[in-house]
Amino acid sequence: MTISINIELINSDLSNRQLNVPDGTTYENVLDILGINQETVLILKEKKAVPIDGIAVPGNLTIMCVASQG
Repeated sequence: MTISINIELINSDLSNRQLNVPDGTTYENVLDILGINQETVLILKEKKAVPIDGIAVPGNLTIMCVASQG
């Protein structure tokens, strides 16, 4: 079974996107798929931070880049 995640990227050169990932995927796995360093971002679900090792759930997800990329 897969879940669909709508990803909004803030302060990033990457564009927003939709991912379909297997059920049980962690937020760390989502960042790996996107090629994003987990130490440079905050992950927000419904405006609340989520743990990197948390299990991703369907719906909207915001990834906010908080470190300089240059």
